[in-house]
Amino acid sequence: MKKKTEKAYFDEQWGGMTTHLKAFIGSGDQEELHLFRVQAKKIRAMLTLLDFASPKHQLLRGFKPIKKIFKHCGIIRNAYINLQLGARYHLNNEQFISGQQYIMENGVVEFKTQSEKYLKTVKSTYYDLKSGLRQVDNDNINAFYKIYLERASDALSPLQFNEELHICRMQIKILMYNRKIAFKALDGKLPVNTVYLDKLQDKIGNWHDNVLAIELFSTPELKDERVIAEIKKQNTRLKRAITTLAKGFEKKVILEEKPISENKK
Repeated sequence: MKKKTEKAYFDEQWGGMTTHLKAFIGSGDQEELHLFRVQAKKIRAMLTLLDFASPKHQLLRGFKPIKKIFKHCGIIRNAYINLQLGARYHLNNEQFISGQQYIMENGVVEFKTQSEKYLKTVKSTYYDLKSGLRQVDNDNINAFYKIYLERASDALSPLQFNEELHICRMQIKILMYNRKIAFKALDGKLPVNTVYLDKLQDKIGNWHDNVLAIELFSTPELKDERVIAEIKKQNTRLKRAITTLAKGFEKKVILEEKPISENKK
């Protein structure tokens, strides 16, 4: 991958992250908050790849200031998701709802008071990281994908519905986030079936979200057996779907022929 391409992609992703952060500060809109976090994950995935290719230049360390902002956003986001879950399952618990509403609204207010500092942090971190970008050899990109696919394969065989499966999903997401910059390096050497990977990680993500929802509705504060039973039924169906998708992972994840859309590029 050319350094020029690498820097252009970094600028694109960082610009998107900054835009969504500013939009959230201005409006408090939850979708902007979500998109900021997605962009931060994309950048972190890129830095993970670059660190693999150049161990002497650990860029992820320089990303730590953004992680602090990301975690602050996570508190607000979790409260919002809890409120969404409450509405979805018609939860009748005013104390819980008002508590989550307070965490969310107070979190937004607190975040805005620190917005000037956060924006300065984003700007300074950008320059620090960009100056440390190094060209990545295509062989290193291929090696990175092979290792992460092997890790996913190991996690899926035997398939167990535990925290390891969630970690497997996060590693697959790193591959998905990097597919745009890795495409040329993988082309003809390691034709990854990203459509399959995306479908698999999405199902695992839904399963994990339900696990967290079950934990939430099982707390002494809520203890809603009706909702727990409903979510468990959903997860039974998801487990069947994941089991089917995960079977034969090694054969499914590598394409025998490049997709038509890729052949045209």
